[in-house]
Amino acid sequence: MILGIDIGGTTSKLGLVQNGNVIARARIATTGHADDHAFADALAKAAHELVRTHDMSTKDLPSLRGVGIGAPNANQLTGIIEMAPNLPWKHDVPLARMMQDRLGVPAVLGNDANAAALGEWRYGAGQGFNDLLVVTIGTGVGSGFIVNGQLVLGSAGNAGELGHMTVVMDGRECTCGRKGCLEAYVSIRGMRQTYAELAVDLAVLREDGVKCIADAAHRGDRAAIRTFEETVRWLAVGLANAVAVTGPRRVVLFGGIARNGDLLMAPLREHFGRALLNIYQGRVDLTVSALPDDDAALLGAAALAGRV
Repeated sequence: MILGIDIGGTTSKLGLVQNGNVIARARIATTGHADDHAFADALAKAAHELVRTHDMSTKDLPSLRGVGIGAPNANQLTGIIEMAPNLPWKHDVPLARMMQDRLGVPAVLGNDANAAALGEWRYGAGQGFNDLLVVTIGTGVGSGFIVNGQLVLGSAGNAGELGHMTVVMDGRECTCGRKGCLEAYVSIRGMRQTYAELAVDLAVLREDGVKCIADAAHRGDRAAIRTFEETVRWLAVGLANAVAVTGPRRVVLFGGIARNGDLLMAPLREHFGRALLNIYQGRVDLTVSALPDDDAALLGAAALAGRV
C-alpha cells in the first residue's frame, strides 16, 4: 500500500492507494500552520490516522510501503519544494526527507502536475498514449509532459512549466515574479481578474472561485461570458505552443475549470484546432480528465513512489 499526497495552495489531500485504486482519503489545510515543520507534523499525523483506520492491527505502519507526494514547484531530483509562490512558505522545503523521517518509509516528492500526468497516463484518459500532455488548472496552471513513454523532468528536475510560458508581452504580473504568464490569465486568480477588468458591478466576485463567474455566464452576464471567451483564447494559444514543442497525441485538462463544458471545452476545441500548427491539425485530441476529482493527483503521487 502506498500513500499518495497532493499538496494544494489551500488544501492538502491524502489517499491510500492499492492495486490502482484510492481506497481511503483524508485532507488537511495547507495554510494556518506555524511553519513548514508544523505542516509536515500535521501531514504525518493525518497519515498515521488514515493508515490505522484501515489497518487496525498495526501501530507502526508496517503495511505502508512508501509515500509519493505531488506539490507545486517540487523538484523530483532533489525532493525539495523550491520557493513555491502559491504555498505559504517562501523558502526551499525538503519535504521528501521530512516525511520520510516522520513516517519511517521511503518518500518521493514530485511536481503536482507531473503526478497528475502519471495518474492520467496509467489509469485515466492518457492510457495508451506514450506522448501526452496533462494540464492542471486551479490556483495555478501546471503541466506534465509524457514523451516517448517517459515523464519529462529536464536537467534540473523542473521542466514542463507551461503555466509560466509568456502569452502576453509585458502583461499581468504573475506570482512567479514575471509578467504575462499563461497562469496569470487562465487560473482561478486570472479568470477573476479578467472578470474584474470587464465588469461594471463586481458583486459576482463576492463568492470565491470561478463557479460564480460560470453561473453568471449562464444567466447571460456579458462580462462573465467574455471572461470565458478570453480564457479560451489564451488557453488555446498556450496549448498550441506546447504541442509545437513536444507533439503529444492527446492533451488532457484536469481541474474544476475544465469541467465547464459549454463555456470552456466546446469553444476551446474550436480555438485550439485553429491555433495548431498545420502539421498537427486533426492529429491531437483534446479532452478532460477521466478520473474522479482528486484521483489523478493521488494516484499519480503514489505512482511516484512505485507501481501501485
